Amino acid sequence: MKISSEAKVGIIGIVTIAVLIWGLNFLKGRNIFNSTYTLYTFYAESGGVEASAPVLMNGVKIGYIKDLVLRMDETPAVKVILNIEKSYTLDAGSVAELISTDLLGTKAIRIKSTANAQKMQDHDTIMGEIEPDLISSLQSRLFPILEKADHLAQSLDTLSRQMGEVFSQDALSQTLENIAELSASLNTSLSKGGSLDESFGNLESFTSVLEEEKEEMASLIRNLNSVGESLNRAGIDSLSAGMTSVLLQFDYLMQQLNSGEGSASNLFYSDTLHESFLVLISNLDSLVTDLNENPEDYVQISLFGKSKK
Repeated sequence: MKISSEAKVGIIGIVTIAVLIWGLNFLKGRNIFNSTYTLYTFYAESGGVEASAPVLMNGVKIGYIKDLVLRMDETPAVKVILNIEKSYTLDAGSVAELISTDLLGTKAIRIKSTANAQKMQDHDTIMGEIEPDLISSLQSRLFPILEKADHLAQSLDTLSRQMGEVFSQDALSQTLENIAELSASLNTSLSKGGSLDESFGNLESFTSVLEEEKEEMASLIRNLNSVGESLNRAGIDSLSAGMTSVLLQFDYLMQQLNSGEGSASNLFYSDTLHESFLVLISNLDSLVTDLNENPEDYVQISLFGKSKK
């Protein structure tokens, strides 16, 4: 059977288009001859990942990113659609971690699987996480160091200015003048007749006096010891015991008075004695009154002799 030229051109065109489509998908990391199922995951930000980025598990490519959708009014804002080859089944509870595969920041998704008997199905949602890349890690570690370095630089600058002020010509001259004045004052004080010289002389004289009078001081100390021994021999302990006995007897007397027993207690607490005092005071008052009213009955004065009654 003879094929016409038109048919040959059509077949060649179809084959060319098919090869072109397969080649474009192959360059994008897709294999159109492998059947896949779809999973969804969500991130707060994409981190620069693009469609066709590989999906890896244990370092092996098991799928690719089909598409990314930015949801403006929802959280998380980035929806990522994954196509996973059907020959790879993922455990329920697995995590899709957004990672950097090299130092240049090329992004991919790494599946962290769990030992779960239940498997994920088509159009299920897998939890998403973002692994800090090398640049982010360096930034998080370097920023505190840079801030401390900035504070250190400011402190060094302040110290430099202060040192400059201290060692400036005027300050240095003033310091040298103060040192010179202090040295002159010390020389004056230490010179003959100076205050420090007199103090040292007085101290030396006092030391000499102590040295000369050490025998008298030793004798004074011995005399004090002798006085202490004499007091001990004088019966201080006996005197103390006597005073204690007197205090005990006085305490016994007070107890007797408070208890209402004995003659002394009756003297203080007896009603009879009180009433007798009241009667005596009343009689004395009557006597004084009568003496004032009738003094002639008690005192008689006569110029011519004693009258007879």
